[in-house]
Amino acid sequence: MNAAADLVPLTQLINENVRATPIGAVDQLAADLTVRIAAWVGANVLPRTPGLAPFVTAVDVERQRQLAKFGDQRHPDMAGDCTVQCDARLMFDEWAEQYRQINNGAIDARDPDRRLDWTGILLEEVYEALAETDTAKLRAELVQVAAVCAAWISDIDRRQPEAER
Repeated sequence: MNAAADLVPLTQLINENVRATPIGAVDQLAADLTVRIAAWVGANVLPRTPGLAPFVTAVDVERQRQLAKFGDQRHPDMAGDCTVQCDARLMFDEWAEQYRQINNGAIDARDPDRRLDWTGILLEEVYEALAETDTAKLRAELVQVAAVCAAWISDIDRRQPEAER
C-alpha cells in the first residue's frame, strides 16, 4: 500500500476546489472543502459495512494496548520442526473439516438444538488458518477469521443494549 498514491484523489479534489474558488471566498472554500473531504473520507476510508467501524476502532484500541505492553512482536507462524508442524497442520486440517461438516448440517443427532452457531463458524476458520502452509493463503484465512469475529461482535451488539456492552 502506497499512502501517497492513496491520497491522489483527495489531493485532486482539494486542488479542483481551490482553483474554482474566487478570490475573497476563503470562508466558502473552507466550508466546501470540509464537506467534500468528509464525503471523500466516508466513501474511501471508513468501513462501509454497517457496524464495522466500532469493531475496527475496538481492534485499534486493543492493538495500541498490546503494542504498549509488548512492543512490536515478531514470531514464526508455527514453532517446531518440520515433523511437529506437519503433524499439527494435519490435525488442524482434520478439525477444520469436522467443523465444516457440522456447519453444513452434519450435527450430532443427539443434539436437540441443531442450529448453526458462531463457535463452529469461527473454529472452522481458525483451524483452516492453522492448517495453512502458504503465507498468502494463511493471510487470507486470517482475514476470514477477523471477518467472522466482526460479524459475531456485530451480532452480539445488536442483541445487547449499549449499556450492557
